[in-house]
Amino acid sequence: MNPTVESGPALRVGERERRALWRYARTLGADVHTADDLVQEAFAVVLARDGFDFTVPAAVFGFLRTTCRQLWLRSTKRTIGEREVDEADRLWGERCGEDAGDHYVDALRACVERLPARSRALLAATYGDGDGRVAAGKRLGIGRDGVKSALRRLRTFLHDCIRKRIEADR
Repeated sequence: MNPTVESGPALRVGERERRALWRYARTLGADVHTADDLVQEAFAVVLARDGFDFTVPAAVFGFLRTTCRQLWLRSTKRTIGEREVDEADRLWGERCGEDAGDHYVDALRACVERLPARSRALLAATYGDGDGRVAAGKRLGIGRDGVKSALRRLRTFLHDCIRKRIEADR
């Protein structure tokens, strides 16, 4: 995909929107690879539309988001309900709004940096490497139930930390 589409001198639709749309697809429940595909397909739809108006960034992203949502619903027709997608969409609009979720990512990074090294290693092994709980537990010498409990505590800590950081920035 061409990383930047230009329409007139003032507007660039590209990397920021791609990152935001990818985060949105992940919010809907798409895995990493499916999110990549959805973003590419959504941009392809926009680029294929003759006379598409790129002059209003919020409208462009709104169209991309709606397109991504419809593509996701179509691809998961029988495995995910529209209610779950509606809830994820509502959450995205409520929490991410205009900044594409950048404030959440920044807060998450700051909160993860505060974690002990072993906790960061567990998160990286489970989510970053995509090994899953069992493989991450074996690598770190933690049993299945221990991994489950540790991840639950880490998610709670990160959720609270992110919320506090975002509230402090307002």
